[in-house]
Amino acid sequence: MKRSTLLTSIGTLLLSQLSYGAAFQFYELGTPVVGTADVGQAALANDASTAYFNPAGMAALPSSEFMLGAQMLLPYIHFSANSSTTMSGNNGGNAGLFTPGIDGYYVYSHSSNLKFGISLTTPYAGVLNYNNHWVGRYNVQQMTMYTLNLNPAMAYQLNDWIALGGGFSVEYANFSQSVAIPISATEDGQATLKLSNVASGFNVGILLTPYRTTKMGIAYRSQIKHDLTGDIDFMNITTAPAANTKMIMPANVIASISQLVTNKLTVLGELGWSNWSSMVDTVVNVLGYTAVTPLNWHDTYRVGLGGQYKALPSLLLQAGISYDSSPTTRSRRLPDLPMDRQIRVGAGLAYEVMHAVTLGASYEYLNFGSAPIQTTSSYGTLAGSYARNFTNVFQLSMNVVC
Repeated sequence: MKRSTLLTSIGTLLLSQLSYGAAFQFYELGTPVVGTADVGQAALANDASTAYFNPAGMAALPSSEFMLGAQMLLPYIHFSANSSTTMSGNNGGNAGLFTPGIDGYYVYSHSSNLKFGISLTTPYAGVLNYNNHWVGRYNVQQMTMYTLNLNPAMAYQLNDWIALGGGFSVEYANFSQSVAIPISATEDGQATLKLSNVASGFNVGILLTPYRTTKMGIAYRSQIKHDLTGDIDFMNITTAPAANTKMIMPANVIASISQLVTNKLTVLGELGWSNWSSMVDTVVNVLGYTAVTPLNWHDTYRVGLGGQYKALPSLLLQAGISYDSSPTTRSRRLPDLPMDRQIRVGAGLAYEVMHAVTLGASYEYLNFGSAPIQTTSSYGTLAGSYARNFTNVFQLSMNVVC
């Protein structure tokens, strides 16, 4: 292919309005808190996963602990175009793919007051696979994005009711996205963008225990900015030029409370905030071309209520519901992040099979809303919403007291 034709194709690609905020922020990290719809994550402090959710909570653990957790996501993401769509194609089928994950947590008890911990998690991820003939193929066909976050941390018990904690994160981000490029009236090519980066951030937390029956936790996680670099592979186009862009993982704050009401019943509450307004736009650089996609996202807010019931000395039942607001609107939303407001409903159990080993199993229904889209590019207008837009989350874990 001639260089001028290649540059034209690249320019067309950049005008297709790729979005690089394309990653769901997950609280579902293989831990039993999935069973409370992730409510209470900053205050529970009852297993090794607190090393990630609120490092101050490690001070509440009487000994060293290790947790290995797994989650399986089974999503259903079905787009339905409306009469305002001017592009040809079908509705894309189920764009959701089965997605497994494994996470690990360890807390080392140096003394009664000083604890060290480390976690390895995947806090941001997204996998989409629309079929090749779907109406929005010039926006996205396939997308895979994930992060791996290694988070060492420490905690110190200041006095009977205040514990402080903090840590730093080293995070690897990997992003790939394929879009169709029209070559002729009857034939499409394809461009696949492959980018990666390593960046760092930090987290801090506090755990307050003003009464024996009350725990209150506040956890802050800093923004991580990824300067992603890589290249673009073209199908039916021979050259693979270098590319770069930025992706921001927003700062967020979670405040949780755990209140023992009776000897068997604990009530959980949660408020949260995420700084998604940091996603102002995306700027993509390819072979001297620069494309800017305005996003103008806004901050999101979270509220949740849950409970735990000690049915037997060795059996804990739990359930919860939570709500997260949407970071964007119909006119700004793109089909590589079909996320609206989020509603989570969870239920699960933790069973102590022996004195040092507790097994957890949970289920969560996570609904991403109808996620309406109304976006116009050089190819035409893509308009519609998602008739089915949810995922089933299955969680299993084992926590071992060392």
